[in-house]
Amino acid sequence: MKLHLALPLVGLFLACSSTSSHDTPSDAGSQTDATSPLDAAPGDARTSDVSSDAPDPYEEAVMAARWQAVSGAPTAPTMAKMDDIYLPSALVGYAVSGAASTIYKTVDGGATWTTSYTHAGTYFRSLDFIDDNHGFASNLGAGLASSITDTNVLYETKDAGTTWTPVTAITGPMPSGICNQTQIDAQHLVAVGRVEGPAYFMKSSDGGASWTSQDMSSEFTMLIDARFTSPTDGILIGSGPGNISTGSPAFHCSIEHTSDGGSTWQNVFTSKTANTLCWKISFPSAQVGYVSVQDAGQSGPPSFLKTTDGGQTWTEKPLPKNPSGYYLGIGMGFITENIGWVSADYDGTSPSPEPTYRTIDGGETWTIDATLKSPINRFRFLDPTTAFAIGGTVWKLSVPATGGDM
Repeated sequence: MKLHLALPLVGLFLACSSTSSHDTPSDAGSQTDATSPLDAAPGDARTSDVSSDAPDPYEEAVMAARWQAVSGAPTAPTMAKMDDIYLPSALVGYAVSGAASTIYKTVDGGATWTTSYTHAGTYFRSLDFIDDNHGFASNLGAGLASSITDTNVLYETKDAGTTWTPVTAITGPMPSGICNQTQIDAQHLVAVGRVEGPAYFMKSSDGGASWTSQDMSSEFTMLIDARFTSPTDGILIGSGPGNISTGSPAFHCSIEHTSDGGSTWQNVFTSKTANTLCWKISFPSAQVGYVSVQDAGQSGPPSFLKTTDGGQTWTEKPLPKNPSGYYLGIGMGFITENIGWVSADYDGTSPSPEPTYRTIDGGETWTIDATLKSPINRFRFLDPTTAFAIGGTVWKLSVPATGGDM
């Protein structure tokens, strides 16, 4: 069983990127809105009755806002996507395109973009910035496609993207590539990878000056994303041990928790559906969180995961099932505990991905978002009124300010 790829890299490994404190609505990155109404999803998209609770003024403002494609943003080739966007401040931001081997920069809040760095053979995957000047960009790593030849897994800039240099101060087993970066605080950083394996967990306690690496192959076949609330407490997501090439033995969407900084790990969720991968983490609050699931074997009902206890326990819940299925769910982002989006990837054959869905009741029901187009690989929430999404292009959501803002 070969996990599907695309041009030059699609399928599984187009879904990794970075998380941080900037993924929460109180301090994360975003996009502008469009003005067309939401279309109703097919009848089988409804998974249960909508909650009868009336939305507060802020949620009403979010529901009225519309995503808008940013006209001055870079775009990805057909059947490909850009992978990550990160705004360390309101005006300065960065985006990466693996297909273009390029890091882009904005200094006007995402309205226009310039090339910060291009390096042939590098598949830039994720971003993390400590401030406007100091940040990191990861490389998916050599071996996943003939076009990826760079073996450096992480690049660093200290001059606002003017120069980028490989990170070499890594002790422990060297990862093959990095999918995601997570910033706990300015000193404590996490990086994980990679899709299609092998699985490694890296951390830094000195702002990225040095890193230690840990082999996670006993817990994961693939390691995709991470969320840490402190230097000691966090979760990793990906797929549990299995044979990626054949799917036998199967690999399963899996979540592991640590309370001691990664010295020990405890499994807190494993999907019953074979050959699935946990993809993106989104926590709109301390207790409520969501994870997207990709069903590589397309054998189970489309699904996502939800927690209401800070990630201690998870429930697998259904997504809409169109005639072609909704198996390749990737980008997932929630701006409140109730309002969020999930996006699909290309299936490797069709030039059109499945639609992007929106929920306003915490994932109980989903409708098609008529303005935000799949594929979306990463959502960033800069503040309660500004959100960005990145995939085929850069999108922005602008929420009118209300007295009910978070």
